[in-house]
Amino acid sequence: MKVPKEEGERARKKLSELGLLDMSLRVKRTDDSVLFPIMSADVGDVDHEITEDDFEERKAAIADYSRLVDVPEGLRDLLPTSFDIIGDVAIIKLPDELLPYSRQVGAGLCRAFQRLRTVALDKGVKGEMRVRELEVIAGDANTETTHTEFGIKLLVDPSKAYFNPRLANERMRVASLVKDGEIVLDMFAGVGPFAIMMAKHAKPSVVYAVDINPDAVSYMRKNIELNKVDKVVAIEGDSLEVIFELPNIDRIVMNLPHSAARFFADALTRLNFGGAIHLYHICDRKDIDTVVEQLMVTARGMGMEIDVTRQEEMKTYSPSMSVYSVDLVLRKWS
Repeated sequence: MKVPKEEGERARKKLSELGLLDMSLRVKRTDDSVLFPIMSADVGDVDHEITEDDFEERKAAIADYSRLVDVPEGLRDLLPTSFDIIGDVAIIKLPDELLPYSRQVGAGLCRAFQRLRTVALDKGVKGEMRVRELEVIAGDANTETTHTEFGIKLLVDPSKAYFNPRLANERMRVASLVKDGEIVLDMFAGVGPFAIMMAKHAKPSVVYAVDINPDAVSYMRKNIELNKVDKVVAIEGDSLEVIFELPNIDRIVMNLPHSAARFFADALTRLNFGGAIHLYHICDRKDIDTVVEQLMVTARGMGMEIDVTRQEEMKTYSPSMSVYSVDLVLRKWS
């Protein structure tokens, strides 16, 4: 709810009284207004603009959740302090010691984060389709939800199609690099977050979005319609086959961190000179420079030169491994 700054405190009290203020998110302030995160767009006679925005989690809510979970005191320090929230569905990983108390953990999360409808236990990403095995431990058994980020809406069921909500800033960063009229390919598109973000916030001529998972492509097509982006072409199939049926590409997104590097040579053959590849890779921290050097060697072996314009550690994957983002540009003939 967007409220003029001078009316902010009155509106906060009213929303609190009505039980509509989402206490798990931080209130956002601009020069002339206050944005309150609310539990529902149905606010009765509260006469202010209802809009959409991205909010940060309140650290206090994390602390509240750890106090609200009914587990033995000796295990309380093992409670996770971070987890994924996709729309109104939370996905959490637990150490073996806490698995017998998974439903208590789910109940505590629901009490602390009032907007949550469902809490699911993450049992790992499995199979060729990159789908999480989920066990609902609190709330509604239906894991389909609508996730919002930077003005786009994404319908997704994380039990049917992989989706990482923590890449919102990265998706927006890549979208900001897209030049007018570019031909873009998202090789492992999932439900379409990268593709739709680029089509919504840039002006590509077309974004080809490919995924081998039929459920992911089904959701992607719904998301294309939901966001009214006519520049995205959803394609169900194997990227290594589809890529050779498309025109040459100006920008390629390769978000398949466990194996994207294996597809690099094929992607490079379809990239226009001066074009860019955004590749995501999981490896041991001491190995990332070697991985990037090998990409450059591969390019040279194909008679090409690439420039590494950006290399960033995005997040920790395990005690010794991290997920990296690497931007590569195919050098033009001099």
